[in-house]
Amino acid sequence: MWNLDRLQQLIRDNVEENLSLEYKSAQALGKSDAKKAEIVKDVSAFANSSGGVLIYGIAEFQQRENRHRPEKIDPVNREEYSKEWIEQIIQSIQPRIDGVVIEPVSINHASVCYVVTIPQSHTAHQARDRVYYRRHNFNVLPMEDYELRDVMNRRKRPKIRASIFASRNTDAEGYILVRLDNIGTVLAKDYMVDLQVPIDLGGQISVEEPAFLEDREGKYFYSFRLGPNALRMPLFPDSHVILRRKFSTRVTVRSPDGLKLSSTDAVVVAVYVDEMPPIRATIAAHEVIREWVELGSHS
Repeated sequence: MWNLDRLQQLIRDNVEENLSLEYKSAQALGKSDAKKAEIVKDVSAFANSSGGVLIYGIAEFQQRENRHRPEKIDPVNREEYSKEWIEQIIQSIQPRIDGVVIEPVSINHASVCYVVTIPQSHTAHQARDRVYYRRHNFNVLPMEDYELRDVMNRRKRPKIRASIFASRNTDAEGYILVRLDNIGTVLAKDYMVDLQVPIDLGGQISVEEPAFLEDREGKYFYSFRLGPNALRMPLFPDSHVILRRKFSTRVTVRSPDGLKLSSTDAVVVAVYVDEMPPIRATIAAHEVIREWVELGSHS
């Protein structure tokens, strides 16, 4: 559920755009054919890739060093561009994308931000220029032939939805939980999750071994992997599994010379299931400790 505080938190945390997140200023919406075609292109690219969230009403910084980072709320005129208007544009995508959710977030009586959540699709979707697009980092690019064939074969692979939560059971310990749901019709035989977890999750933590303490530009995180238990049970359709790793709180993580270490501020996750493309996500640490956060789905 999106609200104004959650949008403002993205700005406060300086959360950068990524494969599954894109910001658009109010000017991205328009009645011209070119603007409508751009909406179709962006939404179809998310569906053809791994799905994600497209936010209309947040402007990015224009400076080169801060590009792709949110600067401010730049609300949309709700009378000129309604939720229904956006739905109509999106429904022109061929074939139609199932499961798109548009959430209006009110700024005041006259303005709004629109959060468009797009699932990964089981087939490829064509933009108005008859080109199939995909997302690559911050860009939307035409799909190569092999990429198009790969997307068209998604029905032959499992469809997995992944989510994460850092649950504190007591004041002294908790668990990193990753839930995998098989929401498709194909059996998932093998699965594995790679994580990079900040050393500070509402207070510094120590992750149960095996885990490696690593750093990125002087900020520290734990790197570890989650997988099935010794029975290695497959993940049947309409079933789920929860993978977990215990962590301790009330600790201080220090360098060999006794200095307290600084923490990264986001959890980085990669989910691998059989031969499907990985689900990758970067989530602000404060979100992971608050509630279950969906990473996206893949098939």
